[in-house]
Amino acid sequence: MSYCKKNSNIESISIVKSQTNTVIKDTTINDINSKFIGKKILGEENKRLIEKYKLAITREVERPQMVESFLSNIDSLFEISQYKTISIDSIKVKSYIVQIHFEDAYYSSILIILDKENYPYNCLVVYENLESEENYKCYSKINENIITINRISNLQKGTEKYILKQNNFLNYYDNSKIEIPEWGSKELLYTKDGLDSFYQYQYILEGKIKNHLKNGEWSEKRFIPEYIRSVWINGKYINGLRDGEWNYSPDGPVDKIEVYDMGKLIKTYFP
Repeated sequence: MSYCKKNSNIESISIVKSQTNTVIKDTTINDINSKFIGKKILGEENKRLIEKYKLAITREVERPQMVESFLSNIDSLFEISQYKTISIDSIKVKSYIVQIHFEDAYYSSILIILDKENYPYNCLVVYENLESEENYKCYSKINENIITINRISNLQKGTEKYILKQNNFLNYYDNSKIEIPEWGSKELLYTKDGLDSFYQYQYILEGKIKNHLKNGEWSEKRFIPEYIRSVWINGKYINGLRDGEWNYSPDGPVDKIEVYDMGKLIKTYFP
């Protein structure tokens, strides 16, 4: 099995210090520079960062490439280390190297985290490299406070944008309308009484965009790890932040409700 190659392909504008407390303003993050890898994270902090990583890769609407990482029995395969501090629009952001050593594959990534607890949008994966039978890579470009993430696999390519704003990483849109509101394979669904059927796309986004951010009522059919499939969720955004009640409806009726206060997760309950 081959392992991730490390080189110095990261474009750096300025380096302030050395080692893991280095503050670097990157324009492109497309590899891991081994000289900035710090000490391994152990104990409860390691568990906390594993959960942050799992939360970060669910920012994708589609099924994440590393969905296997949600299986609790592989947490022992994780290895997390300190990495350099990255400057994004003059804001210092901590980063960590997340590695998973599978028996027949090797995965590495860069996780960035803002100092803001209980905010699901305070973390983001900006680099990934999977070496296995199905290779996959994700790299990022940073322009001021806009982060453009590019995903490349054997079968497809995809791009998504985020903006560092209000101390969160928020979905960012260039246009005032969603360019592709429905995509993926079509699923055969049945009405509640089972007498009729219809086809529906695997992934759907319905809502308004204002000032490049999600605003107002939104309905999203997206991959949710706990259901291991795409399900409908709906609620309200205020300038890109979830607010109020967000409903999860895997099979019609609401199964779970999350309550937010301007991006902060207040509570979760099951009606």
